[in-house]
Amino acid sequence: MTQYLLFSALFCVGSACLATDNAIEQHQDGTGNQAVAEQEYPATSNDRIEQDQTGYLNSAEASQREERNSTILERQDGALNEAQVLQQNGASNDIGIEQVGTFNTATSLHYTTLGSKTAIRQRGFSNSAEVSQIFGAGNVGYVEQRGLLQEATITQTSSVASRGYIGQDGSDNDSIILQSGNAHFASTSQQGTFNDARVDQEGHGQDADIAQTGVSNSADVIQEDGYNSAVITQDGFFNQTDVIQGGAFGMGGSHLTVISQSGGLNQAAVVQSGYGQSTIVTQVGSGNSANIVQ
Repeated sequence: MTQYLLFSALFCVGSACLATDNAIEQHQDGTGNQAVAEQEYPATSNDRIEQDQTGYLNSAEASQREERNSTILERQDGALNEAQVLQQNGASNDIGIEQVGTFNTATSLHYTTLGSKTAIRQRGFSNSAEVSQIFGAGNVGYVEQRGLLQEATITQTSSVASRGYIGQDGSDNDSIILQSGNAHFASTSQQGTFNDARVDQEGHGQDADIAQTGVSNSADVIQEDGYNSAVITQDGFFNQTDVIQGGAFGMGGSHLTVISQSGGLNQAAVVQSGYGQSTIVTQVGSGNSANIVQ
């Protein structure tokens, strides 16, 4: 089944005419594919929805409400993939979702946002990715998954100019980035199996970078107040890292934590409060343990 729809219109509201150039293109080739697209007015211009599905039993939905210069692109190649997209009350928003394989699920949401961008790419089997940007401006969320049974979530709530990036290659990896506040950066990279990474950022100007290679590594970073930085590298199996960075009485920050683990069954925990603390932990081998409170 192939479906194609293209239209442009001119809407007049009151005494003002709003030129809109809305374009919807839907191409379906296969069996049992389902696509739903919706664009609303007034005050929309240069909006575009483009959906392309090849295979069978794929499902795609897209919706734009009162958007300006917004673009939604969805492409699914394979079977039983599902994608959902929403943009509402924003401007200059971009969402792009591409899924190749089977049983992949992607969800993206912009709600009352300005200049937010989302790009999700999935290749493999039964991967899940979700990017939510709510009540913010200038946020970026990007997820790329290769393999099977991966889970990735980026949630940016009441955030301005924050960036979240997740890359997964392997199987059964899980990554979560939560951002509220402004000007945060978070990146997680996972290669292997059963790795778990979580970043929770509040306040302003936080920076977190997690890289995991191997099997069943775990890293958890919590950042509060402002200008904290955490860099975690795990290579091996069953390594665990926990980092908490914050100030005191809602003030402080500017901490630095760098943790490197190579081997297996290593454990490191760092808690930093006050202002300007620094910690560097390097663990090589097996069964090492470090607990630091500053």
